[in-house]
Amino acid sequence: MIFRCTPSEKAALVAKARAAGLPNATLMREALGLVEARRRKPVPRVDPKLTFAIARVGGNLNQLSRWINGAVKSGHARQIDALKVVSQLVIIERQMAQIVAAHTGGGE
Repeated sequence: MIFRCTPSEKAALVAKARAAGLPNATLMREALGLVEARRRKPVPRVDPKLTFAIARVGGNLNQLSRWINGAVKSGHARQIDALKVVSQLVIIERQMAQIVAAHTGGGE
């Protein structure tokens, strides 16, 4: 559907849709009574460095779990060195603490 409006009217509609967290089309359908839009919480912005750091730590967890699962599947679960697993988990926990501190103002 195409309709005419002034640039200031369009800006007002776009601002209203943005403030409501809705696409423009949904706002228009809601205004016509065709739909009742669900209100969504806006997605918070996250520092890309934080996302990358968390992904790295997640990769470490993934490697550790693959190693454990492989040992269980091959029947070598009894040979898993519990101290090795715990030490790796401690390293990962410390990495997470450093990442959180760096992104919450507690870092260097």
